[in-house]
Amino acid sequence: MSLSDKTNLLIKPYRRQTLPVIDENLGSYLIEELRRLEVAVESLGIAAIQVADVPPNNPVKGMVRYNVSPWDALGNGTYGMIVYNGTAWVAV
Repeated sequence: MSLSDKTNLLIKPYRRQTLPVIDENLGSYLIEELRRLEVAVESLGIAAIQVADVPPNNPVKGMVRYNVSPWDALGNGTYGMIVYNGTAWVAV
């Protein structure tokens, strides 16, 4: 079974496609390439370890954060590196 990017943190690679013959399709080609770049860059931002004082709106499995007050992700008053396991945040 393949992993879903809806529930798991997956890095989406960007691979440049071949340039089409210059014609009326160039505009749609460029728009699609920019969209693909946006998705790839956004996934890197989500995957990056970030300091957070509030939980992310839509955590995905594999997401790593360095939680600080007032967010008590573990519920025990400790702060530091945590990872989302798909159902809860756990200490790293």
